[in-house]
Amino acid sequence: MRETLAKWVSDADALHHVERFGFSQPPLQLSYLRSRGDDYYISLVAELFDRLHEPYNDSVDWSRLGNAITQAGGVGVDQAPAYRGILEPEAAVLGAAAFYFGGYSASAYLTLQAADPDALGEIQRACYELLSRPSTIKSARVRALVGAVRRGNLDTIRAQSEQAAEMESSALQLDPDEWVGWRLFRRILSRFEETNVRAVLPDGESEFWNPLVRSLLNRDPPAWDFFPSQIDAIRSGLLESATSFSIQMPTGAGKTALSETLLFYHLNQHPEDVAILLVPYRSLAAELRGSLVKRLGRMGLPARCAYGGTVPTGDEVRDLDDTRAVVATPEALSGLLSAEPDFFARVSLVICDEGHLLDGEARGVGLELLLARMRAREIGPPKFVFVSAIVPNIEEINTWLGGTDETVVRSEYRPALAEFAVLRVAGKNAGTTVALQLHPHHTASTFSIERFLSRDDFRYRNASTGRLNTYSFNTVKTQAIAAARKALSMGAVAVFAANKRGNQGAVGLADELLAQLENPLPMPTPMQFVEDAAKLQAAVEYFTLEYGASWVGTRALAAGAVLHHGDIPQESRELVEALVRKEDVRLAICTSTLAEGVNLPIRTLVLYSVQRRGPDGAAENLLARDIKNLVGRAGRAGATTKGLVICANSGQWPLVAPVAQQQPGERVSGALLELMDLLQTGLSQQSLTPTNDILEGETALHTLIDGIDATLIDLAAEELGEDELVRIAGELSSQTFAARQAGPATTALMKQVFELRAQRVAAIKGSGRLGWIRETGTRARMLESVEAKLLPMRERWDDVETATDPELAEALLTWAWDLPEVAEAVKEAYRDAPPSRSDFTRVLEAWIDGQPLVELARRAGIDIDTMLGVHARVISYVLQVAVEQGIGLLKKLLEASDRELAQAVADFPEHLRFGVPTPTAKVLAAGGVRHRRAAVALGRSPELVTLVDRASVFSAARHLLDDRERWLPAMGRLVLENTLEDLRDPSVFDDEG
Repeated sequence: MRETLAKWVSDADALHHVERFGFSQPPLQLSYLRSRGDDYYISLVAELFDRLHEPYNDSVDWSRLGNAITQAGGVGVDQAPAYRGILEPEAAVLGAAAFYFGGYSASAYLTLQAADPDALGEIQRACYELLSRPSTIKSARVRALVGAVRRGNLDTIRAQSEQAAEMESSALQLDPDEWVGWRLFRRILSRFEETNVRAVLPDGESEFWNPLVRSLLNRDPPAWDFFPSQIDAIRSGLLESATSFSIQMPTGAGKTALSETLLFYHLNQHPEDVAILLVPYRSLAAELRGSLVKRLGRMGLPARCAYGGTVPTGDEVRDLDDTRAVVATPEALSGLLSAEPDFFARVSLVICDEGHLLDGEARGVGLELLLARMRAREIGPPKFVFVSAIVPNIEEINTWLGGTDETVVRSEYRPALAEFAVLRVAGKNAGTTVALQLHPHHTASTFSIERFLSRDDFRYRNASTGRLNTYSFNTVKTQAIAAARKALSMGAVAVFAANKRGNQGAVGLADELLAQLENPLPMPTPMQFVEDAAKLQAAVEYFTLEYGASWVGTRALAAGAVLHHGDIPQESRELVEALVRKEDVRLAICTSTLAEGVNLPIRTLVLYSVQRRGPDGAAENLLARDIKNLVGRAGRAGATTKGLVICANSGQWPLVAPVAQQQPGERVSGALLELMDLLQTGLSQQSLTPTNDILEGETALHTLIDGIDATLIDLAAEELGEDELVRIAGELSSQTFAARQAGPATTALMKQVFELRAQRVAAIKGSGRLGWIRETGTRARMLESVEAKLLPMRERWDDVETATDPELAEALLTWAWDLPEVAEAVKEAYRDAPPSRSDFTRVLEAWIDGQPLVELARRAGIDIDTMLGVHARVISYVLQVAVEQGIGLLKKLLEASDRELAQAVADFPEHLRFGVPTPTAKVLAAGGVRHRRAAVALGRSPELVTLVDRASVFSAARHLLDDRERWLPAMGRLVLENTLEDLRDPSVFDDEG
């Protein structure tokens, strides 16, 4: 782009922000744009047609041009364009074409959603429809093109392209306007000829691809072509090659659709095999359950999700012989592979999404050992596809997983680009102002919106005194929330905090928002952008029932904003994610649980803090690669054509600037290596030699030893003696990614730790109990505790009639209470003021009785935020895992002495997992009813309480809900509507929870 035009575009973009932020009077240096609008627009269009001859080398320039044309044409804004003589539909088509030529097909689609195609001529209409992918296609040319893609007839597309070239040539002699239309159409068609899904897929015209192509074309919006990042991966041989691949693909660049394509190809090429998609978070697995999993099923590839505990539930292992694809978290998959060795043997493809989480503390250790376990499989490793947006040393990981130099695919393509800004404070006291500096990392295009925030934004008239007051705005927190409010007019806004609770966490930000809204400050409010007040009120009612009207999350939602962090239960997080995804609510206050992993249409991301506060109050900077992953959420394909990232704290801009400048960030070495280095240091300082007792007594090492044990148990064949198993363990330690990087001392220690665990596994094997571990998927280190402490807790284990028997809960909790991991989790969750066991027992009983968390908090005498942490850390994770492990081994111990375990005891872990009091409620919760409140209410009904068969329970529940008035008081409107939807969904019968 010419320097003069680039400056013009930069100034126009600054003016656009000034106007969208509500400033009616533009800065003096930008006022020239108002009188030269026609010249500006004509220059942009001329640039577009010039570049049809000499395309940009950098696709980002196409995106800048597309945004410039749409802004100049007033496309998609409420007011008419400021420039005379511009036809908005024409500007929309030209802007969309610029996006499309750069590979930004999602931005092209979005640009045209607000345009009226009826004002366009015939050939312009064809351009419009080829870019906008409407559900009803009026252009015969475009209908023929899409039909050719559907049928796999690429000759039709080639013939149309040749005809378009002829029409362009003849139109030049007849009518300039006609030539413009044909010129544009031919170039759009030329790109479509190269990027449509059939053209990119290997042997794309084959009938083999018909189910996938139908799936892509029939979704909303349809996918007619692939993104550049997807094209690079497919054309590199990702689909056909048996070799492992690693892909660096930015956030939003189409990883899910690429994974779906790979799964379809691989599973149809290997009809007896299974493929795994590993995802790091339950929230992402839940999202994929409603999209990818269902689409695979419709294509004849039965798929399911597993994201419960480490011991797979009955639903998760049901019909595994017929399952072709599993979306799972590493913890859930590890348990599944242990419990079902035949299933493990069928796995021939593993896609590891968000692979940078190898560095993710306990999660990273578990992931690395799981991958090493699959690498060490006796029949050979599966094909790995390692995917991450932010791993600069991805070649190292690819080599570790068995890939080659040719199987690394790097793409910098992002479907929607992010711009950066920083808040700059000037002045003091009443004269304080805050400027918004746009593009602070690009000297040539830097522009400051002065007085972006000033005293005028925070002055209000006190209703009781009638006097003008000024809301204090000298804190970063106040400025961050105010900046977010001003950005609401541009689309959805997320305000990120690195911590959950406290004055400087997400909770503190929500409190700040509510404090501002108590006064009539002259700034936009979140409620102004809520279009469906009844829908929001239904969500507020739900939050009130679950967490109480006084909880900050409930009050924020009532004000039109979402609070989202990792302690909020999964069902509630999914609910608020849906509100943001559909833009029913535009403002979200979140930690990384919302900003990472889940696909949301965030237009503006306000970084309140990129420093995490530890328990001691010390600040720890977020890594550049983690910040990069965060800012990748600003600007989502199909939702916005670009995003804006505002750094609220100018003192932290140096942490964000490297990301804005596209610097690579820190390498990934893996949490396992860090853990081994810490172990090395700790042992040296205390002059200790590692033993299994030391390893098992330190909770920080449990993920390490559990992962090692699971791998060795897989390898411990009957004929292997202890010496041979120890030798294999030593070799296995060298197969980890950590071993490729560690120094000699750390490598030797890791080998020693693996050999120690081999001795433990060999001892279990010698006692004849290794099969128990395999069959139950439990952890080897639990065996001694279960035998010595849990088993004697009751004289008999076959006389328990109901899973909710208080004596059963008391016995299990008494055993679990002394486990190091449970004791540590309780201490952390209660913030170093743990309750007595009897007090916690009452909380646990209330949970299993189906009481909401607000009631649990009341009974425990703690605030709801603390209870959320107790539920997330203790009840639904650490205690859940310990109990399901303990009962799995308890059953085997009883069977060994010809004793029985009551079915009610075996059912207890699922009652604990779902927090439900009856077997019927358990069936409903496990079967796909998303809301615990609904499962509890229906499970207690006299009509259902005696039913246990899944089909009977769901059929009867559907009939019961016909009487909506009966259930509305217990469930509330939102839960009732969602439960009706759950019970209508046929997938609840063939898909797990």
